[in-house]
Amino acid sequence: MAVTPKLTTSAACRVARIDRDRLNEHIAAGRFGCAPDTIPGRARLFDPDDMIALWLFRELIGDGLDVTRAGAAACEVARVARQYPDSNTITLIEDYFVPPTFHALPTSQVAKPEEWDTIGHGGVDVRKATTFNISKTRKLIAHYTEEERSIIGEAD
Repeated sequence: MAVTPKLTTSAACRVARIDRDRLNEHIAAGRFGCAPDTIPGRARLFDPDDMIALWLFRELIGDGLDVTRAGAAACEVARVARQYPDSNTITLIEDYFVPPTFHALPTSQVAKPEEWDTIGHGGVDVRKATTFNISKTRKLIAHYTEEERSIIGEAD
């Protein structure tokens, strides 16, 4: 039986290439609401699905998205990626009338753009859809996690 690797916050931040102190600030301020739970004195542990959210959070911030919106979007995409582990792509849909609401679906469940005006997505009036290559994201996370595990030290 394969063991699912879990990373401490320090290791997870190195894998995702995000500053640990900034991440802790974002978590404390509620801007990254899907961070794994922890209790005082214990390390926060990120599993591969948690890492999808962290990875996308960093990418979305890098793309210029406001930090609060980046957190909401990353958490929504990661939620659906966890729910549909075999999905290669996840599409994030932004609503015209209920910002900053995000809805994510496996891309195979998203209507074609020419149908957006006639087919709703659970009451969502599609303003924009962004598709994420979750399969590639998972592979990158696995690669860098394995690399991190090979050099992990006592300070982690």
